Amino acid sequence: MDTKGMEKLYPKIAKVLVDIIPEDWDKVYLYAEIREGYRQVFFYYYPEKSNSPIYSLDITDKFNINEKQFDERETQLYNCFSELRKEFEIQKQELWTNLTFILDSTGKMKLDYGYEDLSQISPVEKQDKWEAKYLSM
Repeated sequence: MDTKGMEKLYPKIAKVLVDIIPEDWDKVYLYAEIREGYRQVFFYYYPEKSNSPIYSLDITDKFNINEKQFDERETQLYNCFSELRKEFEIQKQELWTNLTFILDSTGKMKLDYGYEDLSQISPVEKQDKWEAKYLSM
């Protein structure tokens, strides 16, 4: 199995996140879900020395950031996860339905892959469960 394609995507994802976040931060928790006809990606980051996470969709409201530029970077993020899923397909690995990507400011990454069918669960319910699991630590 050739995992070079996957290994190139993880730092690419991290770079896009670094480019999106407009301030120094300690940790990022990202959720991605990709399946036939559906894509969702969102993240929370903890600003440096803060215990209160910032939701990715609040960045443009909280900071003076060009929305078009933010949207372009967000699209890059979506594309990275679509590429990652395609790479799993190419390598004939079991396709994940969702994943959690955890990145700390030192560059250390952790990935948790999920394989369950999420198509019958509302996006709000999924996000609530994910937040309870990862942001309540």
